[in-house]
Amino acid sequence: GVRPAPPDRIRAGAAAARADTFVRRLPDGYATPCRAAPLSGGERQRLGLARVLARDSRLLILDDALSSLDTVTEHQVVDALLHHSPGGTRVIVAHRVSSAARADTVAWLDGGRVRAVGTHARLWREKGYREVFADAEE
Repeated sequence: GVRPAPPDRIRAGAAAARADTFVRRLPDGYATPCRAAPLSGGERQRLGLARVLARDSRLLILDDALSSLDTVTEHQVVDALLHHSPGGTRVIVAHRVSSAARADTVAWLDGGRVRAVGTHARLWREKGYREVFADAEE
């Protein structure tokens, strides 16, 4: 099995995922079982991210892991993902233009196929790429 992360890594992961504040307010803080905690969808997503960040993996794949976060929290969490463990590779499926804009490299998928790869700025010059985000924002 997987050994639990040490307490300092758990707190660092929670802080990076912007979960530390609400976890500390739970009835038993970090000892509160998830099933006993009344959590919103965004709080549940941040707890999941905190667990992943506590592991400090070299490869991290997140598919729609930020969808329940408000834009401010998403920005903070993406910042943490980009700086939490330097040298690691992160693959983030993004539906918001702000997340794609901060990526080093964007792979634009269309119909299950890679349509283009490049920086967000380069892809943004293509009308179809901009339309993807216009549809997502509606």
